[in-house]
Amino acid sequence: MGPSAEDTGREGLHRSATIAAPPVSSSRLEWVWTSIRFCNTFAVTILAICVVWIFIQLQYITYSLNQESDRIDNLLTQIQQHQSEQIQELDQKVESNHSLTLYQMAGTFTLITCLLTMFHMSTHLRNYHEPIVQKKIVTILWMSPIYSVTAFLSLLFPSAGGYLGVIRDFYEAYTVYTFLALLIAILGRGDRDAVVRVLAQHANHLRKPTACLSSCYHPPPESSDEAMANAVLYECQVLAMQFVFFRPITSIASFVALTLMQNYGDDDGNDPWSFYKTPNFYIAMVTNVTVFLAFTGLLKFYHAVRDDLLWCQPFSKFMAIKGVVFLTFWQGLLIAIFVSVHDAHNNNSGSVNTTSAAKTAQEQAAEIQHILICLEMVFFSIAHLCVFPAEEWEPDYRPTEMQAPSMGIKDFARDVSFIMSSGKRRREAATRKAGGEPSLSVPQEEVDDVGDDAKNALGGKLGHGGLSPETERHESDDDDDPLSLQVSYQRSDISSSIDERTII
Repeated sequence: MGPSAEDTGREGLHRSATIAAPPVSSSRLEWVWTSIRFCNTFAVTILAICVVWIFIQLQYITYSLNQESDRIDNLLTQIQQHQSEQIQELDQKVESNHSLTLYQMAGTFTLITCLLTMFHMSTHLRNYHEPIVQKKIVTILWMSPIYSVTAFLSLLFPSAGGYLGVIRDFYEAYTVYTFLALLIAILGRGDRDAVVRVLAQHANHLRKPTACLSSCYHPPPESSDEAMANAVLYECQVLAMQFVFFRPITSIASFVALTLMQNYGDDDGNDPWSFYKTPNFYIAMVTNVTVFLAFTGLLKFYHAVRDDLLWCQPFSKFMAIKGVVFLTFWQGLLIAIFVSVHDAHNNNSGSVNTTSAAKTAQEQAAEIQHILICLEMVFFSIAHLCVFPAEEWEPDYRPTEMQAPSMGIKDFARDVSFIMSSGKRRREAATRKAGGEPSLSVPQEEVDDVGDDAKNALGGKLGHGGLSPETERHESDDDDDPLSLQVSYQRSDISSSIDERTII
């Protein structure tokens, strides 16, 4: 089958076009292709440069942002550090001012206590009539300044508080025994046998001594009244003396236990019952037992000779010493428990007191205890001034009782009644003058209504007017009964009328 007419036409057209187009050189084509490749390469290069520039810009921006972020963080850190330093500095200033205020208060109280005690001691030394008795009183009076000075020094030097506490506790125990020795000296003036004889007079009221010391009683208490009195006195002395030896031991043990707890960190601040698990709590219980035994001996001796010592008020002296020992002991124990529980509560709740964060519970309790002791010793020195007066040991001393305070209102009311009844007395005087009565008498009930000063003035006035007062004072055997005043008026020689103003 031959080619079609359509194919034949297409071939003819192709030949005619080929014949008509001029020929193209190969160099020109190469130039075109080179231009195209150069343009493509240039475009790719420009695009790469743009991509690199954009990348560099992004990196620069990221670096700048990081730099700014670091700078902001550094500024925040510096600000926080500066604020923290300012807060710490402010806390230190507040704590310093607080401590300085406490030191000033404690120092003032200590100075007042020492001045009062020195004045009190000087009164005894100027009136040293009973050396055997008064030297024991002076020993007891040293108690308040020693307590106050050791507490104040413990505030200033907390590291020395344990050593000062041992000194204070030893003198406390020594003072308790000295008080028993004071009572014995008052009764016997240094003669122990005289005290035994006084106790023997109350043998029927003496409680039997404890059987624990039966091997020390010579002779046995059952043999005679004096043997019973000697055994009771010996028992009281032993009970008081054991406190002198045990109190320093317990104080040293407490100081060692507290030091070990601070060094090894055995204190659990999150446990509110941590104080009851520490050795100090059990040492405090032992101390309480020794204190109880010492004051048991004192009370037993006091009840045995209470009537013989009633003139020197031994109970008030006993309370002045017992108050120092018991108040400071139980006060320190309660403060330690309260601070321990409060500190544990703050630790569990997450609230921390910045002003006292550096202080442990024991240090806070000790600081509070020392300040209170300095304050309380002022009042105890005043109490000692009242219950240990030097006048008690002067020759021919007679105890006096304080009378109730009065404003004289009752006497004023009697004077007003006397003045208001002057008209009635004037009419009675006129009636007696008109009737010619030979005597003039003042009713006894009106004289009794007048105060003491008015009675004296009335007697003097009537004496000038011709009446002679005769005054008789009748005093009862009991010193506590009041004096009775009996006034009688007799007529001597009335030559003229008595003026009303003279009667008044």
